[in-house]
Amino acid sequence: VEMLILDEADRMLDMGFMPAIKRILNKLPATRQTLLFSATFEDAIKKLAMEFMRNPREVQVAARNTVAETVTHRAHPVDAARKRDLLIDILSERYQDQILVFGKTKHGCNRLAEQLEKSGLKAVAIHGNKSQSQRLKALGDFKSGKARVLVATDVAARGLDIPQLPLVINFDLPMVAEDYVHRIGRTGRAGASGEAISLVSPDEGGLLRAIH
Repeated sequence: VEMLILDEADRMLDMGFMPAIKRILNKLPATRQTLLFSATFEDAIKKLAMEFMRNPREVQVAARNTVAETVTHRAHPVDAARKRDLLIDILSERYQDQILVFGKTKHGCNRLAEQLEKSGLKAVAIHGNKSQSQRLKALGDFKSGKARVLVATDVAARGLDIPQLPLVINFDLPMVAEDYVHRIGRTGRAGASGEAISLVSPDEGGLLRAIH
């Protein structure tokens, strides 16, 4: 192995992947070149990365943790109990658009997708408990237009490339502010314009401030 690339490096050095990554690194030649890529990079993760890189150079193509200028951001204050009704209203108004909705938990995403289906909105869920084939099928249904709404956890925020995705909705705000950058990066890609709507309940005020 001459070159090792870690894509979404901040996540690969986090979330419990580190022991597996270290086992792989120990089996690779010391002469390799190591490259890390990510839209966001926290100082703690950077420190961790330096443990297995020699004389690294940092290359930034944009200011740290920035989002595309083509994306419009809106926050809707709403009581937690009325979030679902507001979401259904927004989805119903935008009935021609493919829309990605982010939730906090696997169970919550499943439940939300089922509730949207009951309201007559064709929806699929994608999260860490789904097998790779289930994820690919859900993604395929969404991309082909069979399903108009994709409900996802942050696992789906990374690396998803969906052409013509005009709107991302945060049903729940992310617990880690940097994850907002990854979620929103699914829209407004390659110069297209996009919109990001966050439904913010009173207890999420701190999370909104962290993102801001």
